[in-house]
Amino acid sequence: MGGMTHSLMRKALFENRNDALQKLLNNMPLSFFENQDCIVVGISFNGILLANSLAQAIKAPLAFLFTAPILAPNNPECEIAMATETHDVVISEVLVRSFGISLDYIYGEVQRQYEDKMLPLIYQYRKGNPLISLKNKRVLLVDDGIDSGLTALSAIKSVTTLQAKTIYFATPVAPYEVAKAMEEVTDGVFCLYKTKTFVDIDYYYKDYPPVKPSMIEEIFSKIQS
Repeated sequence: MGGMTHSLMRKALFENRNDALQKLLNNMPLSFFENQDCIVVGISFNGILLANSLAQAIKAPLAFLFTAPILAPNNPECEIAMATETHDVVISEVLVRSFGISLDYIYGEVQRQYEDKMLPLIYQYRKGNPLISLKNKRVLLVDDGIDSGLTALSAIKSVTTLQAKTIYFATPVAPYEVAKAMEEVTDGVFCLYKTKTFVDIDYYYKDYPPVKPSMIEEIFSKIQS
């Protein structure tokens, strides 16, 4: 009964990913990004459709940054950090301290996740090619929602390492405090809805189906490497 009540009370912000895209496009200075030195970078498979559609809308090339979560040693449901294919990592200091987890464990896991998870995906989807150069480019990171912020902040860190000229982030929804943290380390964040009572990403979409592997393959077939 509680779940039914929760469902009835829910009012989605977005009908689907396309609705979120249109609302984002209506709230972004598109002309600022419509030039040769802009690259749109997707950072999750759930967000790859939104990133691809946004890239097409501003006629910019699309790239994809692979990431993998670092999980607590005794709790496989708890993400304590996020690593990227460039070996950049963002750590949840609060969780690491509360669990008493060593940095040696985290950085060991970064390497293991790269070899066991990210590298196979890089070969599967990008034929083993490195990420397109982002040096001196205007980078627009995109995801269809932010939760803990670990993925977003690790992606921002990677793009900084890769010497992007400017870094912007576009997402339909994010927790208020996470959006503030992202604003401090980017040149701008385009976020339609910042909330202090964040639930989870799919809560804000009326229709949020999983992205099919065939769709991911199709998008990657067009991604520049």
